[in-house]
Amino acid sequence: MSGGINAHWLMHYRVVTLVNQCRRLIRDEFGVKLALTDPRLREALNEYAGRSGSTELKRLIKQIDEEADEAMPEDEAAHRPTEPRPARRMYRGQPLPDPPADAGVSSPDSGPEKTIIYRGRRVRGG
Repeated sequence: MSGGINAHWLMHYRVVTLVNQCRRLIRDEFGVKLALTDPRLREALNEYAGRSGSTELKRLIKQIDEEADEAMPEDEAAHRPTEPRPARRMYRGQPLPDPPADAGVSSPDSGPEKTIIYRGRRVRGG
């Protein structure tokens, strides 16, 4: 298993729990401390599981592979390029209503008309 196939395999709570159990077993058996920030963590876990005599460690590694592979479609969807959305104007955490198409457009006779929103309500304009 390569970390490059699913770069965010460690971003799921259940997987992190399983990885921490594996790290504990590896530390007890081999005296090696594996860091969660290591880019080769998944490969290192698989290497130690192959050398280990512990069936528990092998079972956990298999479970990690299954859990990480189940999460892969979500991760792939998150990394697909999407169309940039226009920034939505917000006020106190609430989206403001979209201005009408003719907002800010005025006739040549009158001065510029501007929509003013005060405390979430349209006060003047449009």
